[in-house]
Amino acid sequence: MGSGDPRVTVELRDRVAYVTINRPEAKNALCKSMYAAIRDAAVATDANPDADLMVIQGSSGAFASGGDLKEILDVLENDPPAILDYEEYLPFEAVRTMKKPTTAVIDGLCIGGGLSLALMCDLLIATDRSRFAIPEAKVGIVDGHLPRFLRDIVPHATLRYWMYTGVLFPAAEAQAAGLLTKVVTPEELPATLDKLIAGVKTGSPVALGMLKHIFNEKRQLSAMTDAYLMMLQPEVLKRLQAFRDR
Repeated sequence: MGSGDPRVTVELRDRVAYVTINRPEAKNALCKSMYAAIRDAAVATDANPDADLMVIQGSSGAFASGGDLKEILDVLENDPPAILDYEEYLPFEAVRTMKKPTTAVIDGLCIGGGLSLALMCDLLIATDRSRFAIPEAKVGIVDGHLPRFLRDIVPHATLRYWMYTGVLFPAAEAQAAGLLTKVVTPEELPATLDKLIAGVKTGSPVALGMLKHIFNEKRQLSAMTDAYLMMLQPEVLKRLQAFRDR
């Protein structure tokens, strides 16, 4: 199984579709074509009778470090209205609404849009060396999904601290706030994933699909319109230019 971007690979093995993000030079930052490749992998896996579930994982010390800010800056400098087209590339709704179970495997950095992607999955396994952050406010951007998605899960004092400061927080803190299913050592990760997959496979696909439908009634996603409108503010352009020039 392939994808539309070589930095996102899809391998079907033992009825599991493994989607791997591999852009190590940018800590797996996600550009539009990579987002689209993940979206297409979710759609294809859901329709594939030979796949029972999907795993999304990173590589080289990161799950994903968020959206590619340099790509966003290029759009804002050269064709600002085109930022509104970003929605059509995003994979979040496709992953969220899959009928088949999904698991995010996090070993390393999981930031911004990378955390959004992981949280669209049903189960999240992380190593104890993983680090998380929601740093959009630092460049003047407001994430369109995470504040709404997390405000009913994470205590407000914690969530506001994470979002207002963009601070990196450890896997133990993410688990305590209800974001993660399991936290294990890097050495335990492969066996933990295999055990989790084996357990999920014992469930009836029809029952699992119905459970996902029920859970997703309370996991609705809004449009990203407010995020895109924020990106069109002059301050955002200045902050992104400063980020690029560092």
